[in-house]
Amino acid sequence: MVVYTGAGASVFYGYEGTFGAGATYDKVFGLNTRVNSLSVTTNRIELGLLGQVEPTAFAYGQQQARMGVNFTFDSRTSHNIFKGIYGTASSTKYPADLGETKASVDLVGKSIAAKISIETPSSTGAGSDYGTGTHTKMERLLKGGVIQTLGMTANVGETVNGTCDLVFGKEESVSNPSSGSITEQDTVAVAGSPYTFAHGVFKVSDGSALQTIGEVQSIDVTFNQNSELLYKLGSHYATDAFKKVLDVSGRFKTSWKEGNHLQHVLNQAIGTGFDLKGGINQHSGVSAELTFTSTEDNGKSIKIEFKGLSFGDHTVSGLEPVEPVFEELSWKAQAARVTYVV
Repeated sequence: MVVYTGAGASVFYGYEGTFGAGATYDKVFGLNTRVNSLSVTTNRIELGLLGQVEPTAFAYGQQQARMGVNFTFDSRTSHNIFKGIYGTASSTKYPADLGETKASVDLVGKSIAAKISIETPSSTGAGSDYGTGTHTKMERLLKGGVIQTLGMTANVGETVNGTCDLVFGKEESVSNPSSGSITEQDTVAVAGSPYTFAHGVFKVSDGSALQTIGEVQSIDVTFNQNSELLYKLGSHYATDAFKKVLDVSGRFKTSWKEGNHLQHVLNQAIGTGFDLKGGINQHSGVSAELTFTSTEDNGKSIKIEFKGLSFGDHTVSGLEPVEPVFEELSWKAQAARVTYVV
């Protein structure tokens, strides 16, 4: 009896031309891709009957599948996932403009379809124990998907890690099993280098310039589309999707050497030191900037600019003997733009 393992699995995604119609599955999330959750439900409805305690029938509502993916951002392929937030890039930018008008972003990012394949040798035949015999595979096609949250995290001593939570409105069938081999992950080139904490620079505006924040220990950014699937009469499958409020937030931790950030939080109570929309004073329309540049891959980079950034809280740690003192701030931005060089 052969057991399926991740050694014989692959996951690819692509952007749909029409919602729910499927795609060309030619994109990978990045390096070290891991599917940490995958589930599907048809929202079963139980129907009772007077005079008994057991359900007498079942009906079924909307079909919905969820997938959670972890990966490492790389210098050549990972930027594609931002199309699921901002739609088609303008040149090398998602979106074209760093602004808050509806023209700067799609009302919902491009819908996604995903293909998950698992391969095992057959239980009979020469070489079946080691993958040299006849192969079979299971394959699932998830369609009509949207990104709900996309996260980026960088900690000292680690790679730049990503998380992506998706919801899909259509899965029609599963090949279980079928003949043939899966498409290997390395057939879609992940030729880039992994980004690490050492590639990063984080800058925050003081109103006159973007100042580099030194000795950053950790930083994370989260894009939450607050997206939902739309259903209609006549089908269990989703027919479209829509975005509510695009929420861009994050947190960073750095050594505490001056009181500017704390003073900004304190000033919120008296209403001074802000721009007209309540964020920190910007420089050339930018409040903060996070950049990762691969020195190993000819300077390829990914940069996220934030507009209308507001700190939410200020936390101090390490006020004890022989411990370094750190400050940690949470923030939210009114808008963001991703620029990549590949």
